[in-house]
Amino acid sequence: MNVLITGGAGFIGSHTAKALLRRGDNVVLYDDFNDRYDPRLKEARVAHMFEDGDKPVLVRGDILDQELLEQTIKEHNIDSVIHLAAWASVQPSIDNPRIYSDVNVTGTVSVLEASRKNNIKRLVVASSSSVYGGMTEMPFREDMNIMHPISPYAATKGATELMCATWNHLYNIPTTCLRFFTVYGPWGRPEMAIFSFTKDILAGKTIKMRGKNTSRDFTYIDDIVSGVVGALDNVQGYNVYNLGESDGVPLPRMIQALESAIGKKATIEEVELPTGDIPATLSDISRAKKDLSYNPTTSIEEGTKKFVDWYREWYDQIFVSQ
Repeated sequence: MNVLITGGAGFIGSHTAKALLRRGDNVVLYDDFNDRYDPRLKEARVAHMFEDGDKPVLVRGDILDQELLEQTIKEHNIDSVIHLAAWASVQPSIDNPRIYSDVNVTGTVSVLEASRKNNIKRLVVASSSSVYGGMTEMPFREDMNIMHPISPYAATKGATELMCATWNHLYNIPTTCLRFFTVYGPWGRPEMAIFSFTKDILAGKTIKMRGKNTSRDFTYIDDIVSGVVGALDNVQGYNVYNLGESDGVPLPRMIQALESAIGKKATIEEVELPTGDIPATLSDISRAKKDLSYNPTTSIEEGTKKFVDWYREWYDQIFVSQ
């Protein structure tokens, strides 16, 4: 395949690119390298993640630049698109909802229109477990009503799914939306809990635990990538799938796993869960198992060890020690 990955210098995008290149696909990364988090990390992903194999083509551009997006698809004979470009995270969306609407919703329309005009054969689009809002019935299933979001971020991801369903109906673009559940691992986003907790524990700082009863379906990056690739290979019609580990991990268990991996006890302050955050997430992945051959295998204990190993070997040496 000739695959365009929007948000390709991001966490999931760069790992997915590596997996596709390894199996022989041609990959173009499309990313604007914005400063929502330290852009040096995005630059480092592109510079270092592909040193031991084939390299992707890199296009620096904004997802809202319709002309550049369409030009990129034509120039590189793209037949498949993985649309990951988005502003992520719940709390910043409450403070700055307009940028989330612009990038996550209007940006998706840009991708859909570029796909329509260029006869894209396969489209895989990132959604989020945040769309499940304040639901208390678990595990979360794809057929649940997601029309009650509790944050602008969740609303934009729900809108993303609706836009994709509409373009599939109107133009028959084969499209799959993937609801990611709390992805973590090497080269991850610095503001995510496992990343920030590791940094603070190593520095001897107090970590803020958002409730001992809060739980997340933490999903290791390698498992997510297997689901994204499985989705790309099996796009038909319009479908939505959960991609999680299917293990609701309470925050104290995650912290214990980090303490074990780091070899150091954490100083913990319990704080309230912020408005807009979901108290607990747990995925029903039976659909993805059946249709995408999705089979996540990485426990939180194994995954945090892999993350801490990477952090010490790379991130700590380059970013923290300087």
